[in-house]
Amino acid sequence: MTMIGFTRPIERLKDSIKEAEEMGFDVIAAPSMKIISGDKEEFERARHILLSGTASFAVFGSVTAVEECIKAYGEDFVRLFSKVKIIPIGPSTGNALKSAGISTDALPEEFSSAGIVDLLKDSVKGKTVLLMRSDSGSDVLYNGLRAAGAETVSVATYKLEEFGINSALLHLITAIKGGKIDVMAFTSPLSAKIFYSQIRDMAGNDATVEMMGRLKVAAIGGPTSEALRLLGREPDIMPKDSTFHDLLEAIASESGIVRKTAYDRCPGQIQGDE
Repeated sequence: MTMIGFTRPIERLKDSIKEAEEMGFDVIAAPSMKIISGDKEEFERARHILLSGTASFAVFGSVTAVEECIKAYGEDFVRLFSKVKIIPIGPSTGNALKSAGISTDALPEEFSSAGIVDLLKDSVKGKTVLLMRSDSGSDVLYNGLRAAGAETVSVATYKLEEFGINSALLHLITAIKGGKIDVMAFTSPLSAKIFYSQIRDMAGNDATVEMMGRLKVAAIGGPTSEALRLLGREPDIMPKDSTFHDLLEAIASESGIVRKTAYDRCPGQIQGDE
């Protein structure tokens, strides 16, 4: 049986563990971050742009961004976004928007920031694009659309705050030290940076390099892969699409895992942590 380790925001941890176990993995996981609602000023800035009619597109970078907009705007949510083209980063985000009463206009072929840039690069020149996302999203989307000629406005609908040292994290690091983890999976650049900071503080840099070199490392997408490289670890596994399910699929393929239950790709799959 393949043992995987990962850290995720505390709000996503339970569902992520369940999904991984249903795919046939043994799991040791820990909370890395907690989700904090964005500042009121961020939502009011987006509201002003939407009501002024200057925005042409709104990109939603995660299910969490949708949830936070619903909390912030309430019954005004659907009305506010009714005059712009809606682009979700992937199927789970699109499904969350649909459940809230908002139709999406397109879905990128690759469920990632780079996929959205490829989707919109020929249609955003001279237009304003709202990026409804976290305060720690990668620069790929923002810079890519600006390079295509868009006026890009990033709206921090939520913040990702470090969860801190906890018993689950200590259990995970002990399992890595003991050689019990086959694959360590990272679901965002921030989660990778937080984990490496924590394990280095506890074990030292040399021991961290040695421990992480004995297992395989999986990255959910390009920005996370680059973050790991900057931390000194080239990822071994990366899926085409930046969803947690696709990350698990890539690990299963690499490991030759035999699943306990069938788990088909579906619109409700969990996105990454951006």
